[in-house]
Amino acid sequence: MNPYIEYKTGNKEERLILQAITMRWGKEVRGAPFSTARNNYQKAFPIPESLFSCSTSYGLPYHELFIVQDKKGIEMTNQRTPILDPSQKSWRIGNIEIERTDSEYLLTFNYSSDCGKPVRVDRFHHALVEKAFGLKTNEYGRIAYNGRHISQDTGEWYYELHIINALSTEDQNPNVLMDREPLNSYNQLEILF
Repeated sequence: MNPYIEYKTGNKEERLILQAITMRWGKEVRGAPFSTARNNYQKAFPIPESLFSCSTSYGLPYHELFIVQDKKGIEMTNQRTPILDPSQKSWRIGNIEIERTDSEYLLTFNYSSDCGKPVRVDRFHHALVEKAFGLKTNEYGRIAYNGRHISQDTGEWYYELHIINALSTEDQNPNVLMDREPLNSYNQLEILF
């Protein structure tokens, strides 16, 4: 258990369960059969129990995973539980903004250079800002977006797929994101050369 998190035991309260997954790969594993393995890889993982036991008045913890694919396979290299400030009305995870309203959570895709290439723009050629969906109680949503980047160290291209799973619920089952399919989905998936 994390000594910096205020824990509550046995108290069920509605909370927003968030899981942010980043999968990274290089040019050497860009095409088939490696792309097939990536496409078939799971899109949700078990939630750490600390997410359910942390008091929502202290903060909104979310599950962050980092996965790397190379010629040897796919490996989860890091997972952690950052905490979002509960006093804020909105938060940002990657290129996704999450806004809390009185009746739902609104999730919006906001393109920035952190997303990578290709650039996403609206019809006025401004950086794309697009509502993905709203989540009410017991609604599950998934956002996926990708991008191509250039390593500052080597100058080589690498690619990233980002998946955000979000569910507003009282359910404290660690497999809650794996046991059901999302009701809402939003994709900003481009062909990455």
